[in-house]
Amino acid sequence: MDDFKKHTTKDGSLSLYSLSYEEGFHDKDGALRESIDKYLIPSQLEQFSNTKKIIVLDVCMGLGYNTGCILEELLKSNLTIEWHGLEIDQRPLNLGLNEKIFQEIWSPKVLHFFNCLNKSGRWTEGFNEGTIHWGDARQKIYEIQDSLLFDLILLDPFSPQKCPELWSEEFISLLTERLSFDGRLITYSTAASIRASLKRAGLNIYSIVPSIDAPSRWSSGTVAMKKQLEQQFISKNCLFKHLSTREVEHLATRSSIPYRDPTGKGKSKEIISTRELEQSKSQLINTSSWRKRWNTAQ
Repeated sequence: MDDFKKHTTKDGSLSLYSLSYEEGFHDKDGALRESIDKYLIPSQLEQFSNTKKIIVLDVCMGLGYNTGCILEELLKSNLTIEWHGLEIDQRPLNLGLNEKIFQEIWSPKVLHFFNCLNKSGRWTEGFNEGTIHWGDARQKIYEIQDSLLFDLILLDPFSPQKCPELWSEEFISLLTERLSFDGRLITYSTAASIRASLKRAGLNIYSIVPSIDAPSRWSSGTVAMKKQLEQQFISKNCLFKHLSTREVEHLATRSSIPYRDPTGKGKSKEIISTRELEQSKSQLINTSSWRKRWNTAQ
């Protein structure tokens, strides 16, 4: 565990800092709070109340907060749950399960779910079932039957500059193919490259409205869907909004150039250098010009 540093975030929940990726797993404001604000609330689980089954894919489960928060709610419902996780490293979950501060967050049922994944990679409870696919998500997603379409896809790798292979145009296209028509792909990322790839994959994208505690943020993440979101879901509790002029203009800058990984086996440095070369030759607006315009426009 030498490449992970444990720390307690502002909301009292456990998080990790990866020395390998030089990046934290969560916002300093709170690991649990981030999962609630950026994944649980935007999922609007009540929309599935008239269905019998919900199918969830967690990409880069890490410590498990995103899935944990959603399962806490789903296990109170009558929905049958089928869950799949893609994660290359078992150590964060194992580390969390050995920390009292982490254990105390979860109900016995969710803690049982985590322990099952950690011990055997599988979980069953009644008609509910879950499987964690340990390894590179780009290959492991093919272990999941092609006919299975996900109602929720939780996309939470390290940032695109640190882990570009799981933000590539090709991987996003693959996830889009596995998204149900009424499903939602939810991510913390607001990067133009990611949003542009989601749009090119044919998805409608919406911006997650920041909490009142973060007035300086222009967005807290992205929700992408195959169908147009009805206005009632956009306006309800002001969770989402259509992209602002600022955000739309962001998609016309060099930052919108995607990460490319046509073989599905590219290395991080290779993917980043290919993108940087494409950006250097691009005729799109320089992102610094966009940034300067919106930093001064009030």
